[in-house]
Amino acid sequence: MNINCKGRVSVPTPGTPVPLTTDSTIKASRLFFQVIPGLTGKTYIGTAGMTKATLGGVARVLWPNASGGFSENFSVESQDGTNSIVLSEYVIDADVAGEGLLVTYWQE
Repeated sequence: MNINCKGRVSVPTPGTPVPLTTDSTIKASRLFFQVIPGLTGKTYIGTAGMTKATLGGVARVLWPNASGGFSENFSVESQDGTNSIVLSEYVIDADVAGEGLLVTYWQE
């Protein structure tokens, strides 16, 4: 299994979800999101077309870790262990401009 660290994926404009990639050929067997310590706003993970204001298409809301304590995280895994998770189908949004999440994915 190969690990791919995208690093920090930031949201320039809150309310405008950012896709993990625009390349629909990138697939993974596992996808991992983590709050970055020191940031102050909530972040949202969901599918394309997500609207954080109504929570439509939102899979998970992660709370900030401004004080450096426990960092919330969320993962998605394919049920059969194959590279069936299409990264371009996932987006993130944030309450604060310039904030985002740490994103990592694994490929078989």
